[in-house]
Amino acid sequence: MAEAHQPNPSEIATLVALLIQRYSAHRGKPVTRFRLARRTLRKMAGRPKLRDQLVDKWLEFMATEHGWLVYSGSEEFLLIKSGSAKSWTKIAAKRVEDLLKRLADGDETALDEARAELVPTAEPAVNTPAKEDGEEAEHEADEEVEGHED
Repeated sequence: MAEAHQPNPSEIATLVALLIQRYSAHRGKPVTRFRLARRTLRKMAGRPKLRDQLVDKWLEFMATEHGWLVYSGSEEFLLIKSGSAKSWTKIAAKRVEDLLKRLADGDETALDEARAELVPTAEPAVNTPAKEDGEEAEHEADEEVEGHED
C-alpha cells in the first residue's frame, strides 16, 4: 500500500478553494466569507498537527493563488474573498492625527491619553442568520465550512 500523500501548502490551498467552490454550488450562491475549523484544515493537510510555517505558506497561497484573505485564530480561520469588502466603510487616521503627531514628536503620554479615552467594549456578538425549516440539520452535518453569504 502506498504511503499517504501530505499536500504542500499550495495543494492545501487548492483543496480549500475547491471546498469553497463546491459549498457555493451547493448553496446556490457565492460565498464571500466563512469560518474554517483548524481541525478541518489539519484533515485537508493530512497532518496530525499544523505547524506555523505550513499555515503561513497556506495563508500566502490562499491570497495569491485564490484571492482569499485569511485571519488565523486559535481554533478557526476566518476567510474573506478579496474585493468583497470594497463597499465597506474605510476609516482614515485623521481622528487620531493629534496623537500620532505627539508620538512622532516623542510624547509617549499620548498613548496613556488614548487608553484613558478608549471605552472598553464587550466581546462582539456573533450575528447568526435565522434558520429556515430543515436547515439546522443540514448545517450541523456540514461542519467543514460555516459560511455567511451576502
